[in-house]
Amino acid sequence: MTLSKYVIEQMGFTEYPETDELEIRFGIIKAYSLRGLVFEKDCELKQSKVASFGINCTSVISQSINEACKLLTGDTFVDDEEKWLSDNKASPPFLLIYFWESAPRTLRGGYRQEKDGNIYTYDAFPEGKIEIRNWENDVELRIITALTVHLSTLERQVEIVPIARSIFGTTQQGKTVFDIKFTASAKAYVSSPKSIDGIANSLNEAEKLFAELTKDSSRHFYAALNEEDRLKKFLGYFLFIERFTHRTFKSLSFEVNAKQLFSIQQHMEKSAAEFFSMVFSESKNLTQRFHWCAMTVWNQLGDEDINNFIEIKKIRDRLAHGEHINESDLPVEKAKTLGLKLLGTKQT
Repeated sequence: MTLSKYVIEQMGFTEYPETDELEIRFGIIKAYSLRGLVFEKDCELKQSKVASFGINCTSVISQSINEACKLLTGDTFVDDEEKWLSDNKASPPFLLIYFWESAPRTLRGGYRQEKDGNIYTYDAFPEGKIEIRNWENDVELRIITALTVHLSTLERQVEIVPIARSIFGTTQQGKTVFDIKFTASAKAYVSSPKSIDGIANSLNEAEKLFAELTKDSSRHFYAALNEEDRLKKFLGYFLFIERFTHRTFKSLSFEVNAKQLFSIQQHMEKSAAEFFSMVFSESKNLTQRFHWCAMTVWNQLGDEDINNFIEIKKIRDRLAHGEHINESDLPVEKAKTLGLKLLGTKQT
């Protein structure tokens, strides 16, 4: 619904002429609560180093949302952190990700108001913030996937829960345009302590994984992480496993990756090698390819993982054929654990 000029002005906004221009560079801060992780009690500095993920994007993990924001932007996130934590039912530690657009934009006229040295606008940039939207649809999901993999262990998996999102612009005069929205949710969880060195190592590993991930290889995993419906969650993890398997298999070759699996007697070395090479190249279905990947390059998998994959695929096939399966019977946790293992999550 579009508000009338009268209603907008009653909200405290003033309409500026088109000749009045402001050059603004947009940025976005996204705050998350890390469920399943706490700083070790003897950590004096409960704040990580700043990590970089791609172009114009930095991140930090901290016990204080304001201290984290100051480290990334030079300014606090909220005026009263204790009250904000209570109002939003949020608890530390926090992950903050800061992304800023590469080029400034020009605001011509529009509805504005100034308060406490900041500028507030009403729907001033309907065509703007495109780079931020693209970042949220691509880079952010890869960051969250990479951090989930390396902050978690297979026994204790960390949930990265979004709690706040602030889009803002900075003018050449140093004033800030704010647009803040908050969300919150509640869920029981058990946290494992992690040292500052352990968190630093996780961030380093996440940066490396982020560089390897593509949008296609992580979007289903990311979607499943943020899904409440168990059926959709299960299917999301399965789609990730399926696409990751096919992508990995296509990178293999018989000569480099599979030939050493076979012990071939010398008198039939040529024909046997040709036969096994044909079997490898004609492996088209998911189960065949999953086995090849597990036998050649996924050294972190064992027999139990193979059995879990077979169970997961059978249930997915039953769903695809229209069979009813109670959501409580879906092996969501097995699918998630297998996905984490494929991406590199370690045991404790």
